[in-house]
Amino acid sequence: MTALGGPLVALRDREWALAGLIAAFAAAALAAVGPSGGDVPAHLYRTLLVDQGVYLWDNLWFAGQYPLVSYSLLYYPPAALFGNVPLVFASVVVSAVLFERVCDREWGETAVWPSRAFALLAAAPLFTGTYSYAAGVAALLATLWALQNGWTWTAVGCAALTLGFSPLAFVFLVLVLAAVLVARRPLGRKAAIFTTGVGGAVALQAVVLHVFPTGGRYPFRAVELATVFAVCGIGLLLASRAPRGGLLAAVFAVWLAASVLLFLVPEPVGENVTRLRSAVFPVMLLAALLARFRPRWLAAVGLAAALAYNVVPYASTVSTRMSNTRAAQEEFWAPALAFLHAHNTPDYRVEVVPTYDHWESYWIPRDGFALARGWYRQLDIAENPVLYRDPLAPDGYRAWLRRMSVRYVLLPRRARLGKKGAPREAALLRSGKAGLVEVFRSRDWRIFEFPGARPLLSGPGMSRITFFSHDRLVGWTDAPGTYRLAVRYMPYWDVGGPVCVTRAPDGMTRVRVSRPGHFALDSDGGATALVSSPLRGADARTC
Repeated sequence: MTALGGPLVALRDREWALAGLIAAFAAAALAAVGPSGGDVPAHLYRTLLVDQGVYLWDNLWFAGQYPLVSYSLLYYPPAALFGNVPLVFASVVVSAVLFERVCDREWGETAVWPSRAFALLAAAPLFTGTYSYAAGVAALLATLWALQNGWTWTAVGCAALTLGFSPLAFVFLVLVLAAVLVARRPLGRKAAIFTTGVGGAVALQAVVLHVFPTGGRYPFRAVELATVFAVCGIGLLLASRAPRGGLLAAVFAVWLAASVLLFLVPEPVGENVTRLRSAVFPVMLLAALLARFRPRWLAAVGLAAALAYNVVPYASTVSTRMSNTRAAQEEFWAPALAFLHAHNTPDYRVEVVPTYDHWESYWIPRDGFALARGWYRQLDIAENPVLYRDPLAPDGYRAWLRRMSVRYVLLPRRARLGKKGAPREAALLRSGKAGLVEVFRSRDWRIFEFPGARPLLSGPGMSRITFFSHDRLVGWTDAPGTYRLAVRYMPYWDVGGPVCVTRAPDGMTRVRVSRPGHFALDSDGGATALVSSPLRGADARTC
């Protein structure tokens, strides 16, 4: 035994390297041959914004929104510097290595195969496009590793990075830490320091969300809750039978409790809490190994359920993604963009019936055209509920187009449409009942004009928007008075000209004009705008 002990220990000491290699090969394969989709268009667009120095405000999605605060404060600057795929590739490899290190320290050689399984599955963000979440998971695991080693302030820093990269990953970090607290109640001085430091990061995030409010809610389907209930129930039973399974049992219990809470209380996380399924098979395998696969029927059912829940959501979309690559290609959008360059003006937005992976949220605003919507489903459901009703009423649809200052509606012909509401919108347009006029048709596109379109700026006199970009707009009026600007109210504009701005009852902007002429609204450029704009206050910009 002594002779074998040395080589076995050496092999285990190198297990982290094997985990990293498995993750690297899987990630390289997905990057080379896997279809681009999922959340990729959103990450490409937000990376483009950072490349162009747009940090605070973007006019070209959802009638205006805070692009980084609404999703990830820290991911996009390094993505713009290194590229999305290299950054996610590194995050995947680091996650695999850290998962192995954390599990090895906690459960020893029992964690070998679960760690290898995690390393293989860790590359999934390159398929799903959950790029910032991948970076957040790496920071989450770095937090746990630092805590295991007693590096308290390093753990605080890694927890703050988790929150900055991905608030969802931070939610999962909190769930894991809650499970640790449930399984091992005694807390020492270092735990108190860590809790205080993380509390400070959470308080800062709360201040940021107060200063830059972002609404939205994400639905939570009952079938998803039932699936989490079944998987967590089996995992809880299996782990509770294992001599060293208390922590895993607590993880399953806390995940289930959080899922029930988020199902009952609508808010932006919602069904996203089920994304923990990306690690459920390795965790279930670890529980089965700790329980020595006893009882066998329970271990078999648990592993089968976990594997299905872990892999089937990815496998079910492979054929769809592989057959729906047209919308990811620039040439697909070229005819529609050429039409918009020839006919659209800064006075109006564009509505695109959503494609399956929402590629319109990248290609249309990349060319400088304002979208009526965007990619962020939480905000879309909250702000544009009429588009998710069944049936989609023609009158309600026209009222929404008018409110959002949409002149042209683009309907893709040979690309798969989105799952949520897009088929109803397409059917309404094809039926002719929407009251729009078809003005362009090609092999890939039908474009409709809304005769009753209301321009972005309207009021008592003649008015026009002459320039409209991510964080700047220029317009003119020929008479004093109060005008409606169909841009969501933002209190941090630098106002130039004889105007002031206030919030309209519908959340848009009122522009009060004291005398005719040109005016401009600018938001500060650069990353410092996220700090400087709130500190300067809004007195010089509001009425």
